[in-house]
Amino acid sequence: MPFVAAGAVTGIGSLPHTSIRVAIRSVAEFSPEVPFWPQLPQLSEQESIVGQGLGVVEGLIEPRNEGYGYQVKDGRLNSVLENLHRSRGDLRPANAAGFGAFEEALSAGLFRSAVAVKGQIEGPITLSAYLFHKGRPFLSDPALFAAVAFHVSQIIVWQIDRLKSAGLPVLLFVDEPALCLDAPVANAVPEEQRLSALAATLEDARMRGAYAGLHCCAARPLERMCRVEPDIISFDAHQGLDLFFADWHALDFVNRGGSVAYGVVPTRRGLNAVDSATIFVRWLRATSLAGDPQRFAQRAMITATCGLGLLDTSAVRESFAIAHSVSKLIRSLAGSPDE
Repeated sequence: MPFVAAGAVTGIGSLPHTSIRVAIRSVAEFSPEVPFWPQLPQLSEQESIVGQGLGVVEGLIEPRNEGYGYQVKDGRLNSVLENLHRSRGDLRPANAAGFGAFEEALSAGLFRSAVAVKGQIEGPITLSAYLFHKGRPFLSDPALFAAVAFHVSQIIVWQIDRLKSAGLPVLLFVDEPALCLDAPVANAVPEEQRLSALAATLEDARMRGAYAGLHCCAARPLERMCRVEPDIISFDAHQGLDLFFADWHALDFVNRGGSVAYGVVPTRRGLNAVDSATIFVRWLRATSLAGDPQRFAQRAMITATCGLGLLDTSAVRESFAIAHSVSKLIRSLAGSPDE
């Protein structure tokens, strides 16, 4: 089904609530046009986006004693691989309570003004960089990386099949902060293989009838993001707006019909000093130098720079208020969408 961005507001994914009911109502209030299922990292550690991505091997892995990420328990590698290869991609209430509640809210008609629905999951590159065996990440071994990539594709397909029952366009975003790393680990899976696997997951989303989004709020690897050919690019535009419009890969992406979710609202506490008009003027100046501002507006979405899950609950209202103010200005510029 067609989806026209034209200033639409949505969330990156996480919210700071510990009440599932409150989280769903926040989505309905603040992101009614493109509602998303809320990830709730303050509800439990399992609700982190990495925890959700690795839920299929829960019980076989444990947090690392040193550094970041998780490690496979002694003697459990074969079981981990078996679980990954047999994955059906389902997200369970124990680690994604917001998904089921979101489905119920959709069925109950809580999002009557929605023009699309959004899902999200951590990508294969990042998950493979966070999962270790004997001190080395799965990203250092082609077979281990391939197993994670298959599992991520299963999660994507599972989400789309559930979300498209709403009869609306589905936007499925893959979160890949590890794209910013030039060499995640020594002797890692080659870049071409990593990007090929990521491109395949995005294609899986398209083949299932969804729009494939790619989010990276770390340093902007725009050339890599464009190479894997998403339908929507989502990035930290608060820090990287000028870099985006100076990058020919990014401009070519838009000129070829791609949409962009500009993360123009900083993900931080205390947004009272942030002025939506100033944000819009900065965006307008950048688009005017790069081409036709109306064309960019027609293909623009507005978001925060990253998920709100680790902030205070008051930040949700503040962040979305600014996003909607910017959106109103973008919409006035967008006018009628391209024929």
